[in-house]
Amino acid sequence: MSEQKNYEQKSDRNTDRFSRREMIAGTGIAVTLGSLAAALGACAPAETPGEESLIGTTCITVLYPSGDDITFDFDYYKNSHMTLIMDLYGKSIRKFELRKGLPGPDGSQPTYVATVNIWIADMEAFAAAGEKHTQTLIDDVPNFTNGLPVIQTDEVYEIAES
Repeated sequence: MSEQKNYEQKSDRNTDRFSRREMIAGTGIAVTLGSLAAALGACAPAETPGEESLIGTTCITVLYPSGDDITFDFDYYKNSHMTLIMDLYGKSIRKFELRKGLPGPDGSQPTYVATVNIWIADMEAFAAAGEKHTQTLIDDVPNFTNGLPVIQTDEVYEIAES
């Protein structure tokens, strides 16, 4: 914090020179804030004008952890597994998102290689379809990944847009 204050003081004196330490600190803050802004923007579901609110909607998030030996075939998931889910669950799903994890600012691998968000339109119909089709989906998993997912069910509590 003192480095940031020092930076502000030098800027107020119209000094054109900055120490290397000040430049690195300023760059670190900019990268951190940029990454945070990008992450928050990616997490907020976009609503189109006129679309009814998603607040109160049940959302299932499936996280596929990354790792040195983990594989994930995005094309297979998009073209086969996702299509299979949409066919089996039909209109009980309101929205389906497949996200690809990106490397961190330092080039490190993402925590999760893939994230899937399933927005439920009709929980009763979704649960009924799940009773019939869960094993079919489990049997298809080895076709796109060798990893084990983490699954969480949430209720959308709030949405903010700019």
